[in-house]
Amino acid sequence: MDELELLKQDWKRQEKSLPHVKAEEIRKMMHKKSTSIVKWIFLISIAEFLFWIGIEALSLFDDSLDVIKDLNLEIFYRISLVVNYTAIFIFIYLFYRNYKKISVNDSIRGLMRNIIITRKTVKAYVLFNLVIFSISFGVIAYTGLDDMLGAESTEVKVYSIIFMVIFFVVVLLLIIGFYVLLYGILTKKLYRNYKTLKEIDKND
Repeated sequence: MDELELLKQDWKRQEKSLPHVKAEEIRKMMHKKSTSIVKWIFLISIAEFLFWIGIEALSLFDDSLDVIKDLNLEIFYRISLVVNYTAIFIFIYLFYRNYKKISVNDSIRGLMRNIIITRKTVKAYVLFNLVIFSISFGVIAYTGLDDMLGAESTEVKVYSIIFMVIFFVVVLLLIIGFYVLLYGILTKKLYRNYKTLKEIDKND
């Protein structure tokens, strides 16, 4: 059992006699932990951005861009890059802003509000990435299959579509799992902090 849980249990046992002192200690610890979590969310988002930049750079040295050209998807590719990186910059800024707000906001209500805002920002970021991936995959898969299977039989086309759908679902689930591990654990910890703060606020 960590220090916070011990403090919370001690506070509950003694809340009738010394509620303000114990609540204040827990609030300070919640503030410190929440600030650390939001800072990690911000740093992870930067690391993820750099990771995708690296993947993009590596594509310059293989046949990925040639495939895009062969499928006549250069305009779509450029637009998706602009949209994707613009959105990522915006989310990184929002994560940084959340970190700055939560690090200076010392009141219980303010801290609770910033925790909720941070959780919503993370959910919006994950949802955006899933939507972008789904659209990009759908466009590339549709164009690629249409180009490769133009003269094939209906049966071959059906099997190819089924395979692509299964592949898409598997990859999508892997991405969701990746984001759950990357951000889900941190947002769950934030929510636990929120519930603790809500309990303190209710008892004050």
